[in-house]
Amino acid sequence: MFDGRDAELDSPSSSSSSSFLGALGDPSPGSVPRLTQITDHVRVPFEVLRSRLERAPEPVLVQVRDKDLDEADRIALASRLRDLARALGHLVVFNGAWEVALALGLDGVHLSGDRAHLVRDARSALGESALITVACHDVDDVLRAAALGASSAILSPIFATPGKGTPLALESLERARAALDRQSASTRLVALGGIDETTASSCIDAGADGVAVIRADLVAWLQARKLDAPIGPC
Repeated sequence: MFDGRDAELDSPSSSSSSSFLGALGDPSPGSVPRLTQITDHVRVPFEVLRSRLERAPEPVLVQVRDKDLDEADRIALASRLRDLARALGHLVVFNGAWEVALALGLDGVHLSGDRAHLVRDARSALGESALITVACHDVDDVLRAAALGASSAILSPIFATPGKGTPLALESLERARAALDRQSASTRLVALGGIDETTASSCIDAGADGVAVIRADLVAWLQARKLDAPIGPC
């Protein structure tokens, strides 16, 4: 089976990557970046994604999704993004099988809600510092992910998103934040769904530790907030 190790990657431009590395440094093992970028090769082509990662002022977590691709192509994409992320100081998780994440040396895995019960198995396979993120659609899902030891619970959809049902609204983040705090949970709360540069800050104000996007370019938002560190270790 093709494992993506031989996928070629064009090196980041020397003018951008050298200054970027000096400012960014290496992401801390086990830390959850404030911004999660979910891949979509149709809406956000690779070169557009590369530009975002080169301009980002702090580590970004890239979630390799692209479920319309066959597995070999997804693995090749993950391999390519792994190399780019290592050059620029970002992190990469694979949406799907943790065996792929392990084989490619990625930073972790993203589990769909119906696979949340596998958090501990994934951590056992990938190591204590691995990032294990879980899709959640209500506060109970968030608490379940936290109880299982997920690095982050990605709650969605916060705002209206085509094909994703009724939005949960900012109140869901407030309730989830309060519930996590009552349990003194270390799992980070990440908001997803309809988030852009005009709504991202409201998610943070409502209690989210970070935000996740597909189409939106939030690099300017990060720069405007003058954020200089990941959320912190999980």
